[in-house]
Amino acid sequence: MVTVRCGRRWIEDIEAIVFDKDGTLADSRGLLQRTAIARAEACAAAVGGSDDLVQALLDCFGVSARSIDPDGLMAAGTREANRQGAVAVLVRLGYPAEQVTELVADCFAAVNAARNGKAAYTPPFDGTAAMLERLHHSPLKIGVLSSDSPAYVEEFLSCYDLTPWVQVSRGTAPGEPPKPDPTLLREVCDRLQVPIARTLVVGDSRADFALAEQAQAAGFISVSEPWGRSPVAGATLVLNHWDDLTWRIA
Repeated sequence: MVTVRCGRRWIEDIEAIVFDKDGTLADSRGLLQRTAIARAEACAAAVGGSDDLVQALLDCFGVSARSIDPDGLMAAGTREANRQGAVAVLVRLGYPAEQVTELVADCFAAVNAARNGKAAYTPPFDGTAAMLERLHHSPLKIGVLSSDSPAYVEEFLSCYDLTPWVQVSRGTAPGEPPKPDPTLLREVCDRLQVPIARTLVVGDSRADFALAEQAQAAGFISVSEPWGRSPVAGATLVLNHWDDLTWRIA
């Protein structure tokens, strides 16, 4: 068994660590904010809406011109959850559901197409590659579970040469249960061949924390200020730098 250290604290009998991607491994704040604004403006323009509609959509996404809520839809939700949120805003304001459902999907697709990929705009936080490589050479098994699409998870890991250090990666496809539902975490742990009870979850949002709790994982490690946010309240451990995450054989 392996004991994992985070700062000055140790957690015993750990077999695996599963990382969130956006906001944890990848610095996606700027891209998510710009994408949310582009989506809101595209949807509002498509229905002839005003600036008030743009603001209502941004409020739904958890985004402003100055910041992004790390627990909001854009930061912590799936693309499908954001699409459904935008549809709900438009329906609530009186637009026909049948019309706006297709319209929002088209607007989201157009914004993504104009961006032409995602990984190039979401670099790893400093020290991420070295940390994953270090853990890869331990007895621990390493996974990534993201609310982002499977294709974007693969693109990120490949773009930054992180694939060799991760044994299992999993995105969330449309129709699949998003965090904090533990279904996909169970799948990741099954593929890693480790029990969830001996798996640590590392993330930046309340959804990651709730995921660890609902799955009855060994604990939740919250990233903190260097990642641009306060630690998640109630986290088992708080990480201040990737170098603080180490291991030893018990």
